[in-house]
Amino acid sequence: MKLRFLASLLTIVLSAQILCSCSSKQQSTSDKLKDYLGDYSYSENAVCMVYEPVEGETDDNGNPFYGIQYREITDLNGLLVSGNTLVIYFYSSMDTRGSEITAAVEDLAQVYSGRFHVIMLDAVEHRELLEKYDINAVPEFVLIKAGQPDQIFGSGAYEYWNMNDVVIWLQENGIN
Repeated sequence: MKLRFLASLLTIVLSAQILCSCSSKQQSTSDKLKDYLGDYSYSENAVCMVYEPVEGETDDNGNPFYGIQYREITDLNGLLVSGNTLVIYFYSSMDTRGSEITAAVEDLAQVYSGRFHVIMLDAVEHRELLEKYDINAVPEFVLIKAGQPDQIFGSGAYEYWNMNDVVIWLQENGIN
């Protein structure tokens, strides 16, 4: 299982190098997001993974280091209907084995920064959304794109899946 996880992680990193035409100039939290997000938080049950400068960390030339920061979502309902392209990552705070998946989702959020935003929701606290999407098991992913029906990854239908399967699903749903 660890070998598959590492292979999946490597696929994401390589996809970043192939798909991302990154420049050295990065943007902080986009204007479309700032109305829905609050301070940094690693304990809230609804957060957005944002690729932005790491506060107070720079290289030798004074350039900021970038990384995934967890920002509290202050208006979840507003964010869900904002028109932003979103990937909801449902997890369970009751399951302590999810850290590997969360780490891979952070990589996904970084690689696809600018194409969609990853929001991380604790399924225990957001049961109404689980019911809305008819989700019976977590982890699970939902893609929300303006003007299109929401898409569900369907992790329960797989005997085994990894993040490469999630990347393929995203690509099949128009995320490149």
